[in-house]
Formats: sequence, C-alpha cells, structure tokens
Amino acid sequence: MSHFDWGSGAIVKPEQPKKKKNVQIIPAQTDLKRRAVNFVKGFDINLSSEQIEELEQVVQRSSETFVRDIGKDLMECRKTVIAGLGDKSKRPQAITAAGDLAYSVKALGGTFQYPLMTQIAKSMETFVADRTTANEKQLLVLQLHIDSLYVILAGRVTGFGSTVEQATVAALTKLTERYEDPRE
Repeated sequence: MSHFDWGSGAIVKPEQPKKKKNVQIIPAQTDLKRRAVNFVKGFDINLSSEQIEELEQVVQRSSETFVRDIGKDLMECRKTVIAGLGDKSKRPQAITAAGDLAYSVKALGGTFQYPLMTQIAKSMETFVADRTTANEKQLLVLQLHIDSLYVILAGRVTGFGSTVEQATVAALTKLTERYEDPRE
C-alpha cells in the first residue's frame, strides 16, 4: 500500500522484492591466462630498469610496424581510389578500401601517438559510411584524406600537430559535409 512522505511531499510505493539473478562466475582457464599474460616470466609490479627498457623496445617495434603497415595500406588505398577516378566500375572497391583504411587508422592512430591521424580517419570513415559508390568529387575528397594521412605519417607528426594541422582537419571535415550527398 502507498503512503505519503511528509519530508519529500511525495507518494511512496513500497519496494517490490527483487528477484535474484542466477549468476555463475567461471574462472579463466589456466591456458587462457598463459596466453593473455606471460605466465612463466611475467613482470613484477616494481619494474627494473632492464624490464622498462625491454618494454620500451617492444613499444618501439610495434610503432615501427604500425608506420610501415599503415604506409603500405595508404599507398594501396590511394591506388584504388585513383583507379576509381578513371573507371566507374572500380568505385565500389575504392569505397570499401577507404572504409577499411579509415577504420584501421582510427583504431590504432592514437595508440601509437598519432591522434591527428585518428581525427582524419574518423572524418573519412564518416564520409564513406553507408556508401556503396562515389562520384568523382567524392573520390577526390577521399584522396585528400589519404594524402593528409600520408603526410602526417611521413613527417612523423605525433600529437595533435600545430594550428596548420588542425586547420587541415577542419577543412577536411567541411569538405566531407559539402560533398556528402548524393549517397549511393
């Protein structure tokens, strides 16, 4: 039965008893733990200078791999977009390649200290979202995104860059808005 709470001035309904959910906690298998963490020679909480150096080398190698792989992906995607400019039948392939590239760069750019690349990739990803093909101007907008990503990567511009780089991101975003339609 409801009652009036004079302090709050509200009608209060009694709480219904809550049903208990059947929850089962399943501990991770030992094999899974071994794969997730170096179980045999894992790192101590207090890292030694050798362990810190080892970790820094792993990060450096990963960063170099990222730069090399994304650089290759940028060149391939640019070739695909240029092919789409010359041949309308290749435009759907160019959109797919640009979407895949944008997703990869957006996901990993910030991880490897390239947040500016992540911003440009997000703009590019938004531009190709739900698109199956593109007209010539839209492919040129994609090419500008790809070229901007390549310049940032080649120049190793980490962080958010200067006002020039930020102005470039803003200009690319405006271009995507201007040439967004038609979506096919």
